[in-house]
Amino acid sequence: MECARLAGAFIRSGKRALLLALCLPIVSAINFAAGAEQHPAANDGRLDAAFRLVHEAVEKGEVPGAIALVARDGKILRQEAYGLRDIENQLPFTTNTLCWIASITKPVTVAAAMTLVDMGELSLGDSVEKYLPEFREQKDTNGAHHVITIRQVMSHTSGLVPNPPTRRSGWPIGGPLDDFWLQQNLPDIVQTIARSQLRFKPGSKFEYSNSALFVLGRIIEIVSGKPYATYVKEKIFEPLGMNDTYYAPPTTEARRIAKIYARRDGKRETIFQFNPEIKVTNTAPDGGLFSYPAQLVPFLQLFLDKRGRVLSRSAVTEMLTPQPQGWGLGWSLPEGLFLHEGSSGTLAWGDPKTGVIGILFLQFRDRNESDVRLRNNFRQAVHDAFAHPIEGYFPPPESQGGGRKLDKPENVRRLAGMDPQKLGELKQWLLDSDELDFAAVVIRHGHILVHRFGRRGD
Repeated sequence: MECARLAGAFIRSGKRALLLALCLPIVSAINFAAGAEQHPAANDGRLDAAFRLVHEAVEKGEVPGAIALVARDGKILRQEAYGLRDIENQLPFTTNTLCWIASITKPVTVAAAMTLVDMGELSLGDSVEKYLPEFREQKDTNGAHHVITIRQVMSHTSGLVPNPPTRRSGWPIGGPLDDFWLQQNLPDIVQTIARSQLRFKPGSKFEYSNSALFVLGRIIEIVSGKPYATYVKEKIFEPLGMNDTYYAPPTTEARRIAKIYARRDGKRETIFQFNPEIKVTNTAPDGGLFSYPAQLVPFLQLFLDKRGRVLSRSAVTEMLTPQPQGWGLGWSLPEGLFLHEGSSGTLAWGDPKTGVIGILFLQFRDRNESDVRLRNNFRQAVHDAFAHPIEGYFPPPESQGGGRKLDKPENVRRLAGMDPQKLGELKQWLLDSDELDFAAVVIRHGHILVHRFGRRGD
């Protein structure tokens, strides 16, 4: 049988991570996906309300422009760009306009550090001073020294100052994103942090700290022996195909980079315009990335799939586990989501319950918080779009726990359109697999939904 021949060849190749198509006479081809097929919300109008919010905000002049995206199970359901990325030159936003994503960089930095944890080269319980001796002399305001752990750095419980001392703090983006700051270097910035006083005993409270991510970025350099940005590119971006995401955008891409605007007292001002003439040396582990929504989908999908690709399942679980003060490692965890925002007006989140990813990139801040309201309303509207079962969506409404067990051969034929004998062969093949744990769900008409959960014992 041709199916058996292909299966044997596939198994001998060692690639048991995927399933082979069953040879069913009722269909000419069978599609398999490592994740769910496209959600009907992509074409039934359920996302209209969410995207209408963004469109109307641009039309009313509440924000200059935006890129909005919704994905499910790693597949983009809808993405749209609105308005202008450069008002003065009337350049429009496109879905691949490069945006400064600001603090959404933080979970990327933490993920890069977690790859070192996976390799056994770093431990969450390790002290910062083990890798950075300059922190052995750091004291709090009472003159006491405290040991800071890697876990505390990742969860904003380190006690380190909110911003590096050499960066001037202030609204709207945490501090100036000027040429001077972009030309600093990571070792020097970390030295100034080590000379600052701890604000509280590590682990005793939560305080959001940009400085902590600079420290973590420097530890990545020490442990890996590579520049921070190079390591992130090799371990995160390249494996995920994020080849259009940058710490230092090439000069050839300068026109694609959006300006960042702010509005205070009713007046608009430009607070950042990329200067292609400078050499960016401050890759800023707390918020230095330039990207666009579609580029980030595979990164967020890591935390929904938990397949052990790029990050082990245990690393993903650690990052999504609430720490004593409430955050995860690199992510905030509100209402069952994992989420991060950026001070440039960016937002990205994933919902493990629905498999939905939402991303909204503004490059705009408003003292009256029209940008904050738009981000919050967009997230709520996306949530509402997936909050209720969709008519006609399979499994049917009477399913228990999101699936339907088909015991009788006639039901397998009628509802799944499959030969029960062939389905039984597939089930046995899955059970015999000694490499990976699977759950296979027959959808209908010869399509099979496959979730791969990783190597046994992961």
